[in-house]
Amino acid sequence: MQYYRLLYDGDHAEIFPRARQVTQEKRVVHRRVGIRSWRRAEKVVSPDNQYIVVNFSSLVAEVPADLLNRSLGNISADSETGPELEFVASLVEASKPNEKIWAAVTQHQVDGRIAYRARRDSTGAVWFEWVLGDLYFPHTDGRGADIAWIEEWGEETRKQRFLRVERQRLDANGLTVKQIVYGMEADTVMDEIDIKDYAAAHELDIPEDAEFQGVKELLCGAVTNDETLVYPRGRSALRNIDGLQEEINWTITRDSIVFEKHGKPKLAIPRALWDTVANQNQRDYGGRFVRNADLEVVSFDDKTGAVPQYITWDAKVQQSFEHVARLIKYMLAISKTSPQAAGLEEGKGDSGVALLYLWIQSVIKAEAIKDKFDAALKDAIRKCMLLENALGTGGLKVSNPVIEWRDMLPKADSEKDTEEIEKYSGGVQSLETTVRRIHPDWSEEAIEEEVQKILDEQAASTMNPTFAQPPRVNLGGS
Repeated sequence: MQYYRLLYDGDHAEIFPRARQVTQEKRVVHRRVGIRSWRRAEKVVSPDNQYIVVNFSSLVAEVPADLLNRSLGNISADSETGPELEFVASLVEASKPNEKIWAAVTQHQVDGRIAYRARRDSTGAVWFEWVLGDLYFPHTDGRGADIAWIEEWGEETRKQRFLRVERQRLDANGLTVKQIVYGMEADTVMDEIDIKDYAAAHELDIPEDAEFQGVKELLCGAVTNDETLVYPRGRSALRNIDGLQEEINWTITRDSIVFEKHGKPKLAIPRALWDTVANQNQRDYGGRFVRNADLEVVSFDDKTGAVPQYITWDAKVQQSFEHVARLIKYMLAISKTSPQAAGLEEGKGDSGVALLYLWIQSVIKAEAIKDKFDAALKDAIRKCMLLENALGTGGLKVSNPVIEWRDMLPKADSEKDTEEIEKYSGGVQSLETTVRRIHPDWSEEAIEEEVQKILDEQAASTMNPTFAQPPRVNLGGS
């Protein structure tokens, strides 16, 4: 995972071998020593300043995150009234899934998986949080999981390291959650430490071990990416593109080095002029050299007419640019990313449908990821309801929430409004959902008021005095 994280972050000089093989260029310079003396010295240019990174790997991971971040809408309980509605609303406010979905999807793409767990503090607040995939360890029997992380205490030079573990196990009676801590020496795990002593020593609020009777599922889970039977824990979306990324960097770096060496115009002067300036510096500074500053005012040869001139070098690098473009297209094809998402082709359409077909490759990939996160969000909220029933006031009807997903690609307001109105008119969508989708930034109160206004206007428009008359009554004498 660390390899793919460095690839995503653009720290390619640490993982690609040719980045360290960039020739270190040595330049001879003259440094002043004293008032009238100079000394020759060699200045080494670091390869880090020459190795150029054009990081398309980050694009591969972030495009699905951008699409899902745009499409995640309202999350609510699967009921119109009751304590479940209020609990899910408070849970969503505490967990902030809309704000954290981008980071979760990006890390899911880079690492190949991401985990989540339900939490509850001493005040009774319940929420769920995302956990890095390398901190989540499911048990081989499928009846438990560990979430492990390292804590460090003390000064920088004398830090103490400890391994914290939250272990969840299922048995015949229900779920058991234990808190464990181990001492560490460097990267070696040592003996277990009493958790109460550890909490007191570092002033931590660590929950006590708990048994949840009747709970038949873990309060944590994971979302895998591109898992197979051989790799059931998922694989990074950046696999198979690192070689192409390295070749892109190397080709551009190679051209950059060539331009650095030969692209700048060089000043050529007659040999006699060079000797004249160098001899003068030998007398003045004790060294035979020529600086650019020495040539600001020069003379030319009266006999031959020789004068200083600039030499320029014309590089033909069209083939290199075409090679880089081909590599980028190969990378996008392997990673299932549309060229429009990378800016290689125009990504504008006359309508939402036209735009969809341009971005279809990225949208199909993002739709598959969305289905997994839809299930994960529902599972995480359901687990929070189980936790609240076990430790809180209880009484919640445990069920999956309702998650609304909007279109991943932008549409013109007029086109979007027309589609929503047609769904409502066709009877396949409620008035409340229509108002919510047309005004996604409105509060629940504003949506309810708008729905009521529309209903009132519809009721008033149906009261036609021509057709809505009271029944006739015959009042005749006997």
